[in-house]
This record gives sequence, structure tokens and C-alpha cells, in this order.
Amino acid sequence: MELLGAVLTGAVVAFFLGAALAAVDRRAAYAAAVAGSIGLVVAAVGELVLGPVHGVAWTGPLGEPEALTLDGLSAFFALAAGLVWVATSVYSVYYDDRPTPLLALAYCVTLGSIALLTAASSFLLFLVGWEAMTLGSYGMILQAAGRPPRVFSAAFVFLAFGEGSTLLVVLAVAGLHAAAGTFTILPVAASADLAAFVFLAGLVGFGLKMGIVPFHLTEWLPIAHSSAPSNASAVLSSTLTLAGVYGLFRILSVLPAPPAWWGAVTLSIGALSALLGALFASVSEHTKGLPAYSTIENNGLILVALGVALVARSEDLASLYLFALFAAFYQALAHAVAKTALFLSAGYVEHATRTYDLGAVGGRAKDSAPGAVAAALIAPLSLAAAPPLAGFVSEWMILEALFQSFRFSPPAIEFDGLLAGAAVALAAGLVLVAMVKYIAFSTLWQPSSPGPAERPRGLGTVLGALAVAIVALGVGAPWLLRFLTPAVSAFARTAAVAPVSGLLSIPVGWSIVSGSPFGILSPPAVPVGLAVGALLALGYYALGRRGTSRRVDPWMAGSAPGASGETYSSFGYSAGVRIMFRSVLGTREVRTRRSALAPAGPVPYHVQLEVLDPFRVVYDALRRFGLGTSDSLKEHLMPGILGRYLAYLLAAMLVVIVVVALAI
Repeated sequence: MELLGAVLTGAVVAFFLGAALAAVDRRAAYAAAVAGSIGLVVAAVGELVLGPVHGVAWTGPLGEPEALTLDGLSAFFALAAGLVWVATSVYSVYYDDRPTPLLALAYCVTLGSIALLTAASSFLLFLVGWEAMTLGSYGMILQAAGRPPRVFSAAFVFLAFGEGSTLLVVLAVAGLHAAAGTFTILPVAASADLAAFVFLAGLVGFGLKMGIVPFHLTEWLPIAHSSAPSNASAVLSSTLTLAGVYGLFRILSVLPAPPAWWGAVTLSIGALSALLGALFASVSEHTKGLPAYSTIENNGLILVALGVALVARSEDLASLYLFALFAAFYQALAHAVAKTALFLSAGYVEHATRTYDLGAVGGRAKDSAPGAVAAALIAPLSLAAAPPLAGFVSEWMILEALFQSFRFSPPAIEFDGLLAGAAVALAAGLVLVAMVKYIAFSTLWQPSSPGPAERPRGLGTVLGALAVAIVALGVGAPWLLRFLTPAVSAFARTAAVAPVSGLLSIPVGWSIVSGSPFGILSPPAVPVGLAVGALLALGYYALGRRGTSRRVDPWMAGSAPGASGETYSSFGYSAGVRIMFRSVLGTREVRTRRSALAPAGPVPYHVQLEVLDPFRVVYDALRRFGLGTSDSLKEHLMPGILGRYLAYLLAAMLVVIVVVALAI
């Protein structure tokens, strides 16, 4: 175990060493990140198999012991992050061709900070890693290519929300310190009011990092992801949000047993986040904006599973509690791997086409690497819950947990579970629309205008490995759940048993059971059934195939084919969603007159549909109020008169004297 402790310490040090090496050689920096990621995976697997791992220890600035250590809960998140970072770091060696080393430096600092907060033995060290992670991510976004004002704006918005998140997390940690008298991560016996304060501060603070509703717009997920480099976007979406999930799970793991309303609030926020994230993903026209909104949907699903677990614990429904926890952990891992593959494939598309616009990806490399094509197909299918992939298993588990919400005794919470189930089901359909669009217009669609672009070298192998991992996680889900038992046990503070069983003639342990009398699923049997069904369908097609094919004109979103000189577009594909959900999306028609030189059409103007997130209106109103208030205060309270500033100093001094006198 001492060896694993040294590996853990070396892994954290390797990331920050990579930041120092970035000034010398970017490839050396990313190589150090690869080494650190592998070390983190080894230490995490060692903890999950052998028990707690303890690295270097020292005395902190407040006289309390500090250490790098992994328990079951932190080991799970370290494993998920490490697996993702191995892929993104190898990918970055070929992807990062910028003239400055700043991206590599910020990348290594971000990874090292997340590893630090994951391995922290105290909340004080956790806060150090949390703030360093925010600043490192801010630096990565600033290295984006494009218009400097847009990049700076996206980075500044990220930083503003990141610091707001830090403030709320500090309040949550302060509440825990008030209850326990120490920053060490240990279970606390807090009063009901103090525990509720810590829960709400943690839910909002960590929720800001996760991008849940209502923090999804004018926040870093849809804006910063579309601006950041692809390797940075993968880290932001798959592991920065995962750090938020870890923080929330860690806070809940040390608090007393939750009341039912904690779970109801978490469940409601998660369901709304899943639905709106899926809706905006389906109408996004950006190869990185679409996955960013999908991240909101997936983080919402994690909160849904966690909400069911919290309610089940308060209702003493032990089997449902543990099943929902396994669903939350499995969803977090499945999302991290699939979303990394999706963002890295978006970077591959950008390298091949020099654009992130789904409507203008023409000219992609016709000799695309098989691994890149596989990732661009399998990652979206997993996020769309297509069997037998990892996303299918995780979403099935979450829906199975929601089916059991009738067990909740408070009628209001039972109804909340019913609404959440409907929202998650609708979100699943909308995500399918989004991912089919992504696959069709970034991978399969071969437009006719530009010629083939340069094939990116060295990136296909990494993407192919991620595609294989997504399939393996789905097919091997029963064994993976057993492997994750220490993580669930650490969170629940009780011995947990993975929800696996037998099914008919399928061997025992190959199936996942959600609880009697509900569903049972055997992930290893799913691909066999799909293969048999595909063979039957192909045989039927071969027997009934005719020699002629019927061709029809494509649907052009309401316009006549060829009227505007366009081919079928990704925008036209999701136009129906914009119209059906116009009350939520704020869809409106924008008409512009045709140019005199444009080809004649049936109408003298172009019709374009625009959508507007309703939360954007709220944020814009708050922004205008803040700017107006600050301008008014500046004009009346700080007019540049020296005498007034001296009066302020004297008043402040008088207040200090009075407060000190009363305290004495």
C-alpha cells in the first residue's frame, strides 16, 4: 500500500511538473500529463481493489494534518478522471500546434488541481485545488482561436460563475467546520438547520460547475465549450463538471441522513436540467455547442438518480437507495468517457474542415481514420442511449429507479417522481434528435461543394480507443457495477452489494436487476440479440429486394428543393423541434429580403428561425440592473472629491472603534 501511496503522490506531482515543462517543450508537458494520468488510474484501481491509499502527509497552515489520500468515493472519481485524461493528453500531443506553450501550461495546471482536490484529505486542501482548477480552466479558454473579444467574453463569464461557485462552496465548507470543528473530511453531526444550509450551499455551488438549470446559459458550458480548444473542452465537460459531481457527493457523504425534501429538490432540478439541456442540444448548430448542452442533460440525469437515492434513504427504502446510487455513479462514468470522445471527435472535424458549424462541415477528409469515424459514431449513440452501449445501460437504470417513485409516501414527492420520469423520457427522445443530427452532418454527410480537406494525423488511434471503451463499459456493466461497490459503500457509509443477478439461462451475475417486481437487463446478452435481429432483418431484405429504387425530392424545411441553391441542412433537420417547442425556445421568424442578385424563389425574402433561452432574458436583466446600479453608485458616492473620501475613512474608523469597544 505504501507503493500505491507513492504512485498517488507522484501522479499529482507529475501534472504540476508538466506545467513547468510546458515552457520548454509542449510535448514533454503532455507526456508528463499522460504519466500523471496513468499513475492516478493505478492508485484509484488499487484503492477499489485493496483498500484506502495514503500518499504524502504534512501539517497544514492551521496546524491540522493534511494528506493525499483516496477512499472508495474519491477513488471512483479519480479513476474516471484519469481514464479520460490519458486519452485527452495523448490527443493533445498531436492537437496542440499553437505557437505558445500557454495552452499546455493551463491544461496541466487544471488536471493537477482536479487530482489534488480529489485526493485531498481535508476540505481546506480541497478548496485550494478547487480555486486552482477554476483559474487553470480560465487560462485554457483564453487560448481559443477566433475573435479575441468573443474568446475573452467567454473566459470572463466562466471566471465570474467559477468564483461565484467558489464562494458558495466556501460557505458550505464553513458550515461543516462549524459543526465538526475541523476541516478534515469526516462525518459530522450537524443540526437540521445547519445541515440544510450546507446542502443548499453545496447544491448551488457545485451545481454551478455542473451547469445545471438555471446556470446553463450565460454560463461556461454552452459558451466556453464552443470557444475553448477541443482538448480543453473535453476536460471542461467530462472532468471539470465531474469535479462538481464529486464535490456534491463528498458533501452529502459527511452530512447526516437527509430529509425527503433534499431529494425532491435535487430530483426536480435534475429533471429540468435534463429536459432543457436535451432541448437546446437538439437545436444547436455547433459541433461543440451541441455536446456542451448534452452535458447539461447528462448532469441532470446524475442529479435525478441522486435525488431518487436521497428520497429513498429518507423513506428507508434500502434496495432502491443503493440501486439509484449505482445508477448515479455509472451514469457519471459513462458520460465522462462518451463526452470526451465526442469533444475530441469535434476537434478532429475542426482539424479536417476548419469549421465548427454543422451546416458548413463540407469538405471533410474522405480518408478519415477508422478510429475517428468509430468515435464520432459510437459516442453520440451512447449519449443517445443506444444499446448495447454504456449510455443505454445508465439511462435504463435511471428510468428503472424513477419507475419506483410510487413507493414514496409523501404524495407531493411521489408526483414529483412521476413528472421527473416524464421529463427524462422526453429528454431521451430529444437527445436522440440531437445525436442523429451530429452524426449525420459531421460524420456521414458528404456535401458536394468543397473538396476534401487535410486528414489530421495521429488523432484516430485515441478516438478509436475511446470508442472501444464505450462499448466495453456497456457490455461489461454487471462486472463494472461490482467493481464500483467500494465507491457506493463509501458514500452510503454501509456495505453495499451490486444489483446483479441471473436471468433465465444467462449465467448468474450477468444481469442487472432494479428490484422486484421491476426490470432486469443483461447487457452481455443485448449485442447477441441485436446481432440475431439484424441477421433476420438483412435476410428478409435480401429475399424481398427489388431491382429498382424510388427517388424523391428531399424535404427542405418548408422551402422548395433547390429554390435557394442549398442542400438539406442540419438547421432544416431540427426546424420541427424549434416550431413544436416555440413556447419554451422563444422561436421567432426573422425575414430578410432576397438580394437582387440571388436566384429567384417563390417568395421575395428569406425566412430564418431564431431561438432564445428564456433564462437569457433573466440574466440580461440582472446584468443591466447591476451595471446601472454600479454606475449610479459611482456617480453619487465616488465622484472623485477628496473630502468625501476622507469622510468615508473617518466613518469607517469610527465604526471599527465602536465594534471593538462593544466586543471588549
